[in-house]
Amino acid sequence: MRAQLVLALAIASSPWGSSWADPLCARFGQPEYTATRVTQTAAAPPLASLVFLSGPRLRIEAPGPREGRMVTLLTPDLQALFLTTADPPVAIRMPVARPAPLPAEERREREERAPGRFTLITEMRGASGQWHEIGRVVCRRDGVLLEARQIIPREGGPAMMETRQSEIRMGTQHPALFRLPAGFRLIDPPPRPAR
Repeated sequence: MRAQLVLALAIASSPWGSSWADPLCARFGQPEYTATRVTQTAAAPPLASLVFLSGPRLRIEAPGPREGRMVTLLTPDLQALFLTTADPPVAIRMPVARPAPLPAEERREREERAPGRFTLITEMRGASGQWHEIGRVVCRRDGVLLEARQIIPREGGPAMMETRQSEIRMGTQHPALFRLPAGFRLIDPPPRPAR
């Protein structure tokens, strides 16, 4: 469960967290679909989850303890994490870290086109003046995320997070998927222990 919580918090504080659902692909469309998503960071096993996306609203369900599901909700109005079998039924509000914007001359994006897809590459200029890739996102032409590699902040220094989506099924998603279940209360996360 700890690995899932860390991953969910990493996603929320990702450099692209300003628009919740696959924001770079959103420029090509605002689709509705479900998919299987496999996410991995360095030194951690892959985490398979089920994704529900409806425009700017995203729900990620991963296996949780006690035969429950660990659910992450990322919408314009709600960023929360909860276990479906939680007792008491509480959801934790996810902190959203907004990275300081880089000056335009320190960051650039480029686009590569291929049949049926776009690859968006984000680069940052290092201290030496060289450009370094910090993110790569592959989108279908309709705005569906296929795969992504992005550097995320974490304790001990930045890490590369890789995401791949498969078994993509287009279709309207029920609005209740993107709300807390009835009876769940939203609470702030516990304070971090002092070092």
